[in-house]
Amino acid sequence: MAVLWQRALAHAHGIRLTPMLDVGLALACWVIYVLDRTLDTFSVQSSGELDTRHLFYHRHRRVLLLGVMPPVLLALGWMAFWVIPQGVLWQAVGLALLVALYLASFSSQGSRVSRDVFVSCAGLGGIILISRMPTPAGYRLTLSLLVLAVMVLSFLRQLDLRMGQVLPKEITAALLFAMGCTTSTRFLAMPETILEPILESLLLALLFACNLHGISCHEQAADRKNRHPQLVFGTLIFCLAVFGFARSGVLENSLRGPALAAFGAAALHSMVHLFRRRLSIDAYRVLADLVLILPLPLVWV
Repeated sequence: MAVLWQRALAHAHGIRLTPMLDVGLALACWVIYVLDRTLDTFSVQSSGELDTRHLFYHRHRRVLLLGVMPPVLLALGWMAFWVIPQGVLWQAVGLALLVALYLASFSSQGSRVSRDVFVSCAGLGGIILISRMPTPAGYRLTLSLLVLAVMVLSFLRQLDLRMGQVLPKEITAALLFAMGCTTSTRFLAMPETILEPILESLLLALLFACNLHGISCHEQAADRKNRHPQLVFGTLIFCLAVFGFARSGVLENSLRGPALAAFGAAALHSMVHLFRRRLSIDAYRVLADLVLILPLPLVWV
């Protein structure tokens, strides 16, 4: 899914990506997914509390963490230093820092104090690293603000305020996923202002948030189901607004295709969610993922 969206964005910007950028993105997304699911299994007392997906990672977490992860990470390291363009690498480093903070804040278990100390040290070190990155000032500022936001939310958890109420895990994951999909195009397209990459990332973040939030509500019968229609409706309005401004020339023309495809995906998602009671959890998850890529041909149109 991430690779397909990356390809669609590259076409919208009129740039060509090397196949290794697709491989790197696919591997990075897979590593984050596996780590997220595996770390979640450490928080349960017995395997009976886990769903089918988490049960697999619970049973095989030693093999995954000690046998599979090291060679995959070595492959990613090799691509980072010898294959991927330096500008893309630095943007990926900044994103990797945010992912590490995300995993520490949402997935890792153990002492709350030790977790917050790790988040604080990593956050402060990350801000120093970001300030020295050879990347545009706007991108450095955006990353720094995101790191500070994660640190503040971690401190709120220390005060017994649930982080999920301030920034749900699905929204955070969607934002990181969107930033990952736009990493290569954000550098290679060389936009004149930071507005275009921010809007592009927001389009994808809202769309992915609809997907993840809908799946979470359907799986857990969450009491925040009434918020999901609001999220979908807001996404549709935002996509239409970006498309309209791009078509009128207020925004870059490269945003037209992605905005139209995102609108189509959000509209299809609303239809899937409307008939959710007739669908099993597995069927809903498959359809919710499928509708994210079905409208992608609109980018080429």
